[in-house]
Amino acid sequence: MQEVQMCQENKLVQCAVIRQLLQSSRDIPEQTVCQLIASLESMVAGQQEIFVGQVYDSCVYWIGCGDVCSETKLTFATPDVRNKFASSFEVACRKIGLRIHRSY
Repeated sequence: MQEVQMCQENKLVQCAVIRQLLQSSRDIPEQTVCQLIASLESMVAGQQEIFVGQVYDSCVYWIGCGDVCSETKLTFATPDVRNKFASSFEVACRKIGLRIHRSY
């Protein structure tokens, strides 16, 4: 029982890390941050797949929570900023047990 509780607490901490990551990016509107966080938090207990993708040499990063069709388009200032965000986001998602699929 205590192990399950610790696992859940770890997932909540990692969701907070993802929230902070999303909020720290000046390129992502607050409404989009709220939508993504709500989707991610609901996924922790259920569907655990994240679909991500990027176009080579573009500033765009796609995120789909639970369904490839539920995509959210994030546009960053530069491809480097996008790459740093994508790397951090994917690591944080894996830490809470979400499976990452590169599909866009």
